[in-house]
Amino acid sequence: MLTDAIHRFVRGPGGIEVVTFCADHPGAAASGARVFYERLGFTPGEATDPGPEGGSRQIYRLAVG
Repeated sequence: MLTDAIHRFVRGPGGIEVVTFCADHPGAAASGARVFYERLGFTPGEATDPGPEGGSRQIYRLAVG
């Protein structure tokens, strides 16, 4: 499972942050990235700078420890 791989390569305490589409972005549903990160245990955080096309982005975090 991917979460096992994450914990094998990332030693805590610490965390992993990723940036993905905000829920209002058309690519959010098409890519499935938000659901993917949530299934891995990431939690949604604050909005961040727009992507290169100007679309909204959001930070997701996973605590490792």
